[in-house]
Amino acid sequence: MNNATKTLALGALLILGLAAAPFAAAEVKATEGWLRATPPGTKVAAAYLTLTNTGDVERKLLKIVSPVSDQVTLHRTSITETGTARMWPLAGLAIGAGETLRMEPGAVHVMFNALKSPLVAGQKVPLTFKFDGGEPEFTVQLEVRPLVPAADEHAHHN
Repeated sequence: MNNATKTLALGALLILGLAAAPFAAAEVKATEGWLRATPPGTKVAAAYLTLTNTGDVERKLLKIVSPVSDQVTLHRTSITETGTARMWPLAGLAIGAGETLRMEPGAVHVMFNALKSPLVAGQKVPLTFKFDGGEPEFTVQLEVRPLVPAADEHAHHN
């Protein structure tokens, strides 16, 4: 093999390696997804889940979609000094390399606005995430839990 061929082969390997690196390094996984059933006429719902970046680079969330609502956004809830809950939309979300973000009541959560129909306990709601870095979109199925959690049976025995 002559020097020109070696250089061309080395360059091709380098380009292939660089192109593959973001895909191998960027993996965001979603687990523990759920939301509550909604009463008839309710047009909003909040979903909670855990996002984990198992890669070695920060990932920025670009888009969230679901067929149950045309408006799916991120929100943060905080409690003021007087005990009042306040909620506001987040402009974006980044998850650092190796970090986990737990979305839970009273904190960061996914907000569904303008629900197309009520959410019913036992229903599965698809939620699709798109992150930067060339990763493909991925969809998770969120469990719709009862509006009022079942009472703890053990509490009745005390």
